[in-house]
Amino acid sequence: MKHQQIFHLLIATLTSAALLGSQPSYAQITDPLGGQPAPGAKPSTSDLDAQVAYQRAFEAVIWSMPAVAIYRLRMGAFDNLGISNNGILAFSHTCKPNSEFLTANADVPYVGAYTDLRKGPVVLEVPAKTEKSVLYGQIVDAWQASIVDVGPSGADKGVGAKILLLPPGYTKPIPDGYIPVQSSGYRIAFAFRSVKLAGATNEDAYNYARKLRMYYLSEAENPPEQTFVDPSEMRYPSLPFYDSRYFQDVYDIVSVEPVQTRDLVMMGMLASIGIEPGEPYGPTPAVKAAMDKAVVDAWFYLQQQAYDRAQNNLFWPDRHWSSLIIPGPDHGFGFVTDTALLVEARGVQFFLGTYYPRIYDEQHAANIYLAPIADKDGAPLKAGKTYRMRVPADVPAAQFWSVTVYDQATWAFIYSPQMRPSISSFDKSQLKMNRDGSVDLYVGPKAPEALESNWLPTQGKRPYPTMRFYGAKPTLWDKSFVMPDVELMD
Repeated sequence: MKHQQIFHLLIATLTSAALLGSQPSYAQITDPLGGQPAPGAKPSTSDLDAQVAYQRAFEAVIWSMPAVAIYRLRMGAFDNLGISNNGILAFSHTCKPNSEFLTANADVPYVGAYTDLRKGPVVLEVPAKTEKSVLYGQIVDAWQASIVDVGPSGADKGVGAKILLLPPGYTKPIPDGYIPVQSSGYRIAFAFRSVKLAGATNEDAYNYARKLRMYYLSEAENPPEQTFVDPSEMRYPSLPFYDSRYFQDVYDIVSVEPVQTRDLVMMGMLASIGIEPGEPYGPTPAVKAAMDKAVVDAWFYLQQQAYDRAQNNLFWPDRHWSSLIIPGPDHGFGFVTDTALLVEARGVQFFLGTYYPRIYDEQHAANIYLAPIADKDGAPLKAGKTYRMRVPADVPAAQFWSVTVYDQATWAFIYSPQMRPSISSFDKSQLKMNRDGSVDLYVGPKAPEALESNWLPTQGKRPYPTMRFYGAKPTLWDKSFVMPDVELMD
């Protein structure tokens, strides 16, 4: 036993000596590992404050796109159309270029409204479907999250309903006879399409839309007379401003809407550039200069990302058509996963349009919107050129099809003397058809000879022609139906 103790003591002594011998001489060390850039490194700019302001403003544009797009629709209506909360915009005609909207529909009349739940719950009375018309659309919050769908597949089931929109934290009892819908924010908007059914007219759709009613629950016993405005012939500017006004809009939004957990990091960044709830908005001249640069760069970046995304999401692998609507991984448009808020994908989608449904499954979607990102030779569409789009005779659209042309700079309709942004299957009696039942449509600066009825003017803008299939049939879902690529004519 004594020999074993001596042996273990010897081993421990040798091990300690070895360890002590492996330690460096601290007298020769001058700096810790890490903690600073490499020797001789210099900042990339002499004004780091300006660079940080630029970076945070740039990211703020991408992050806030859904909210700013819907806020511009609201303020465009309030500032230019003489309407306010709970007033209803009912279009007596389909939209023309004076409706300055993001990738709007030009085939059926719209109806829309805005409200503010800070004053309490709001009632929306939705009329039942008739033999002439039906409503389809979404009610969205300030971030364009769809809180309820309306229509035969929506909360009202097409039979009419009183929808009760509830503000955040509302806990009072719900009166009988209402469908309660909880909102995470205060400013609410809706846009419906008043769809005319077989044999009906736009006037029928307009009269049907005027059956809607909107008022505060506190007024339910004696609702005020409903205010309607017809914006059909009025200029309705609603596009985001890509200058310093963009950030004023961001401030106006975050000053009212509750902050959601997903946005806490961005709210901290906004505070560093003078955008903070409860504090006056007043960026310094240096921060404002950084904002002016950032919002322009963000516009160019989103344009680039929109094109790249389309290239990576071709509808037919051997064609140059892409879907205008590309939802998130859950087939919705919140773009929130278990691990991330997909800020960039969300920003691009709402850069192009507004009012998306709660769920969009492209394999079984009721409506599909497709656009050519290139001609048949793979070249992107250009301004000042004329293109031919052949629409086959057997378009798989149970309701109707349409082709609408947008300006790729603004994603809105193109102003022209003709004020005609769209051609649809409703126009077949006026179009020059091919013998096989197909029809050639032309997109460009001038109409081909004797084909003005088949032409959509571009006025020197870079066109984005979009084909909508309403009531998409299975041959579109399974892609056995294929659209020809557009062809450059000159």
